Amino acid sequence: MIIKVFSPLLNSSVKKFVVSVLASEGFAYDMEKDLDLDDISANYLEDGGIFYVAFTEGRIIGTCAVKKRSEEKCEVKRLYVHKDLRRLGIGSELLGKALEFAREHYNTAILKTSTSQKQAIALYLKTGFFVQKEEKGVIYFTMDLAEQFTL
Repeated sequence: MIIKVFSPLLNSSVKKFVVSVLASEGFAYDMEKDLDLDDISANYLEDGGIFYVAFTEGRIIGTCAVKKRSEEKCEVKRLYVHKDLRRLGIGSELLGKALEFAREHYNTAILKTSTSQKQAIALYLKTGFFVQKEEKGVIYFTMDLAEQFTL
């Protein structure tokens, strides 16, 4: 597996990958929530964030991003791994890269996920995120980036 920083040449391939993973989990493409996928460079790389793409044999198998929310806070987003390749450490490695970037630029990281995403929730808790709140089927996490995280 190779993890690379997103390149604009990959935009349509990455969007297609993310939408397919969402569909495999029963989530429909949402034109409002998923608008960031139309211009990943502008929404992440050019705005104080990063977007990583994992490949194997030239095929996209995972993604993870960091989005700037303020000078002090970022949000970890778009952690997706192909359904057939989960539980192999790909998500942990992508999350680790994202948190390394976040730690260099921010003091706090936040993220959210559906309460149905049990494996993701376990990964976030194991990594050092804390549940901030839960409402309407969504769990909100936070992490003090000055603290040590574990993967």
